Amino acid sequence: MTRQIWIRATRLGAWAPVCGLALAVAMTTSCSKAALVAPTASTLTLNVSRTTAGLSASVSVVALVYESSGQPVHDGTVVSFFTTLGTFSAAQATTSGGQAIVQLLTGSQSGTAEISAVSGAAKLASTVKVTIGAAAAGRVELTASPTVLPSGGGSAILIATVTDANGNRLSGIPITFYTDYGTLEQNGTVTDGNGQVQNRVSVIVKSTVTASVSGGTGGVLTSNAVVLSLRTPPNAAITSTTATGLEATLTYTAYAGSDGVAVRSVTLYFGDGSTSQLLPSGTNQTAVHRYAADGTYIPVLTVTDMAGETAIATVSLAVAK
Repeated sequence: MTRQIWIRATRLGAWAPVCGLALAVAMTTSCSKAALVAPTASTLTLNVSRTTAGLSASVSVVALVYESSGQPVHDGTVVSFFTTLGTFSAAQATTSGGQAIVQLLTGSQSGTAEISAVSGAAKLASTVKVTIGAAAAGRVELTASPTVLPSGGGSAILIATVTDANGNRLSGIPITFYTDYGTLEQNGTVTDGNGQVQNRVSVIVKSTVTASVSGGTGGVLTSNAVVLSLRTPPNAAITSTTATGLEATLTYTAYAGSDGVAVRSVTLYFGDGSTSQLLPSGTNQTAVHRYAADGTYIPVLTVTDMAGETAIATVSLAVAK
């Protein structure tokens, strides 16, 4: 006949049977070990580290389990977790100081995860929700560098940043870029762990670029528009020339382009190997040069602005004694 001795289990704070003890006779016995769960009238409250998260991210889920007396349940109490979206790092966790902690792994699907938990007869205060992926997106911000490109065209680096309504950055969010005239290096990219994705656009005319997230707050979220403009070169012209014998007078124009970048240098090549630099800019400026011999010369005017843009003008000049 098997007997059980009831002893006071200090850790459990309750009477528990001790099985498998021999009493007066040598006998072998065993009993199954039941999981420790919260007692009747306990309360269970769920907290999450954040209520929004990107894809392929993790969110800490904390279950607080307290007895009706207001004291934490015994350490080792088992709590089971459930979610409608994503998975947990573990389906069950045991308490320590009344807390059981698991990680919600958001996975690759956008939506809202409704999280619940259970431990014995504990009453769940309420479920908690975590909005995941594109469903959590509240803002897309786009920047470009540089925004002013050479007059002949060039490329700019684009950076799109996705955040939730509170400014928290979201990872794993698919981003689509758009440009009216430029050429994008790639598309269909997703934000990194810092909530950003980088792209490159090449343009040869003024272009506007945007980025968007589908499935965000309010449907499709579109970023601010970034305008990429091209610098205008300075103006250069040789409007008239006169020659008296071997001496020629050239009238030229050299001034800033329409974007107002100041002229840095004006250089006039007279076509015979001679050069005059740092000529004044402006309209109807004149330069006088004496040639050594008869001939037809091609003077070249070069105007360069502070951005490095250059304009060139030429003229044919006949010189005779």
